[in-house]
Amino acid sequence: MIMLPGSKTTPLTRRASVHLDMARGLAALAVLLGHVRALFFLPYHDLGRPSVVLAAFYAVTSLGHQAVIVFFVLSGFFIVSSVVASFKRGNWSWTGYLVNRIVRLSLVLIPALILCWLLDHIGMALPFTTALYHRAVEDLITPSVANLETYRNFVGSFFYVQSILVQPFGSDGPLWSLSYEFWYYILFPVALCVLAGKSRSMGRVIYSVLAILIIFFVGRTIALYFLIWFLGGAIALSSVWGWAQLRFARADAIAMVPLICVLGFSVDRPLNSAFLTDGIVALGFGVWMYSLLGMPEGLVKPFYAKMARLLAGFSYTLYLTHFPVLFFIRSAISQAAMWQPNLVHILCAVGIAVFPLLLAYGIAEMTEARTALVRHKVMELFQ
Repeated sequence: MIMLPGSKTTPLTRRASVHLDMARGLAALAVLLGHVRALFFLPYHDLGRPSVVLAAFYAVTSLGHQAVIVFFVLSGFFIVSSVVASFKRGNWSWTGYLVNRIVRLSLVLIPALILCWLLDHIGMALPFTTALYHRAVEDLITPSVANLETYRNFVGSFFYVQSILVQPFGSDGPLWSLSYEFWYYILFPVALCVLAGKSRSMGRVIYSVLAILIIFFVGRTIALYFLIWFLGGAIALSSVWGWAQLRFARADAIAMVPLICVLGFSVDRPLNSAFLTDGIVALGFGVWMYSLLGMPEGLVKPFYAKMARLLAGFSYTLYLTHFPVLFFIRSAISQAAMWQPNLVHILCAVGIAVFPLLLAYGIAEMTEARTALVRHKVMELFQ
């Protein structure tokens, strides 16, 4: 069992941990499937009068952005738990923390950027693939991959300033969220050093100024979405604040009902404010996640637990690497019309989705799965 910081009575059980792993894995799959549908199939508004089944297909494959919001809430939950636990134990270290976070992010980011560069350059060089790389793709790539394939965007994405000083590199549009994550990793412990650190008054002033500078640097949108990220942290800290937990039978299953309703609402009738829509999604997922905190330990089916661990184990790699692969495949058939959502095309799409899945798994085995080892090696350099 994983004990949340500040709590002696509310552990995150193995059962709950497996559910959160499955949520992370399914979120990565949702992003993948959403991009497969967007790249290969006709837009929903071009279908005329679709059947209920087709409407459901488009709804389920329209949850990619919502999945990123789920990632934010999960990230806030685990990072805040870890940081606060370190503060409480008295062994907080900026060096150890930054090594852990940067190794975790960069170990996958570096091969993802190289893969994107390689596929984009091949795509722009081959006569039968180049067309798609030199034009905008509605709702996915603006203005074009060729215009985004710059040294400045590559370096900026490596240093987590995409969506701040540069645009995400090349065809790897999903990189936009990585800068959000990175600066939240920095902003939260800085704020905690102001509120709960052992620094003297001058130290608190310096940390306060640093927090303000970070907020101004990242800009209004990223700063605003910190509230969504911190929702996960607030859930992790809820036991410290004495909030009552949802301790009744099948609380997690019951909490799925509002979550599903919120996801449907966000797809069918999004609000004029993207932040408010995303905030509602975060709250819906947060309620479900909060229900897991009071979940008693129980049996977890081995197959379910194995699949959850498997999907979660390469979810980050899948998120960073899938789009350049899909984009290259789409560019190879760029002269073909967008597909009608019939059974044959859906089966073809499933087959196409297997390529980035297998590639991500292979890359993760060489990177994401070795995070702890690389962290240890890097930490030895500071000792």
